[in-house]
Amino acid sequence: MLIDNGENKQEKRRKHYITPIIYFLAELSFLWILLSIIEISFDIKEWERWAMVALAMGAIYPAYKMLRVFIRQKNYKRGY
Repeated sequence: MLIDNGENKQEKRRKHYITPIIYFLAELSFLWILLSIIEISFDIKEWERWAMVALAMGAIYPAYKMLRVFIRQKNYKRGY
């Protein structure tokens, strides 16, 4: 949807939920693969305790980023 405010036109963007979730899952997958290579096992049940803690701590930052994106988005109504 375009907004005409005189001199230039701006686009109102709707909230997006799928893209931030995809980025969150991609970052978690990257962290899981990285720790799996270090632990030489892709099964989380066989990992050492420090690797599980590192995975949990590493999931906090991407989750925080995803929540900040959701909070920052504005809820524009469709008005054509």
